[in-house]
Amino acid sequence: MTRMKPLAALALATVLLAACSTTSSSSSTTAPTAPSVTASISASVAAIDAATYAASLCTSISDWQQSLADGNRTFQDAVSATPTPQDVKDALTIYLTSAVQDTQTMLDQVQALGAPAGAEDASAAMVTALTNVKTLFETVLSSVESLDTTNPASMATALTDLVPQLQQGAQDVSDAIAAIPDSELKTAIQNDPNCQAA
Repeated sequence: MTRMKPLAALALATVLLAACSTTSSSSSTTAPTAPSVTASISASVAAIDAATYAASLCTSISDWQQSLADGNRTFQDAVSATPTPQDVKDALTIYLTSAVQDTQTMLDQVQALGAPAGAEDASAAMVTALTNVKTLFETVLSSVESLDTTNPASMATALTDLVPQLQQGAQDVSDAIAAIPDSELKTAIQNDPNCQAA
């Protein structure tokens, strides 16, 4: 399986780095295209076949990625001129609030799928990993809401300090994906175009 990192963490890391740049120098950066997520998610619902599960899962994750990418672009537009620290904080708050909601929607969708027979452990591990991404967004949102906009240098430092948290979240999901054993489910996810799209 191709190793991929979750857009949730990568896009947010890009946003925070852009915010740091904007806060300290009144310039913004263009967010690079983040790689796709491939994942196996579970829920305690009736088992479905691997191909159907993979198709629904990958569609949910693709939609989630697109929502986050749209939010990232909106944020970049909001800080593209000469924003104040308060403008950056407000734009980040809007982005992260939406990201939390989008991630919860995605989790609801994939948990409703159930788990293919024999893939319950891998599915449970992915649910945990993606739930942690949602918690990560919530934690960073709380941190952003408490930023001191009267001290731009301190604000930039605080934003930079959040990036390692996001990188760890990306690694946790990547590790969970890599741990999926060779199986019909793994093959189905590898072959689904929504999970393979960059």
